[in-house]
Amino acid sequence: MAKAKLIDVTRCTACRSCQTACKNWNKLPAVETQFIGSYENPPEFQPTTWTRVIFNEHGSNGSVKWYFAKKQCMHCVDAACESICPAEAISHTTYGNVYIDHAKCIGCGACVGACPFNVPRVDPANNKSRKCTMCLDRLTNDLPPACVNACPVDALSFGDREEMIALGEEKVAALKEKGYSNAQLYGVEELGGLGVMYVLADSPAAYNFPENPTISSSVYLWKIALGPVKTLATIGLAAGALSNWLKLRKEEVIKEDLAKE
Repeated sequence: MAKAKLIDVTRCTACRSCQTACKNWNKLPAVETQFIGSYENPPEFQPTTWTRVIFNEHGSNGSVKWYFAKKQCMHCVDAACESICPAEAISHTTYGNVYIDHAKCIGCGACVGACPFNVPRVDPANNKSRKCTMCLDRLTNDLPPACVNACPVDALSFGDREEMIALGEEKVAALKEKGYSNAQLYGVEELGGLGVMYVLADSPAAYNFPENPTISSSVYLWKIALGPVKTLATIGLAAGALSNWLKLRKEEVIKEDLAKE
């Protein structure tokens, strides 16, 4: 049965215990931080940074509201990374999480350009794409993801997806009773359903989430084109053909990020 993570951002204190737990469990080395005018660090996903807490600041009546949000791979049901991968290295497990098989990954970066949430990164150390695995090694041992265990304020819950949806709806209803008219559950239907859902007190845009995440039509075109790909030689040719598209997609992502600032 598909599992899911539910993140109640209204309880998040941005302590970043989840970031630390992710690093610790997955043995991911630390990276040099940067001052970017915010408490948020690091400023983007990296091959060795799979979880980030986003600090969204919103001014209102002379005061500042903090809208925190833990972000990682969303483990989409309709996963663009899986669709576009020319090496068929990306797939869904029985738990519903999206997993990259490094034995098959050729480091072409197609998944990086295709992801609507701009999550995966190619590690130059071994030329493999890396991202959150939903702690698959823990799931197979009946343990929740490390970040869920580490959260000190119970902002993270984990379990069967249908149960998480029900819990999320209860939390949203309670928020609306308290006056949060824009409260909503994000991730139930987006991209076929996300393996990581959010209880939001305001619109997705307030937390820097796309209101209606979509997969670029280019991904579907590549999926059709790469359908017959079976050998390493043709995979290499296909990966080379993807390079120009990836450059264009990277420029699109940069423009989208600048537009949000």
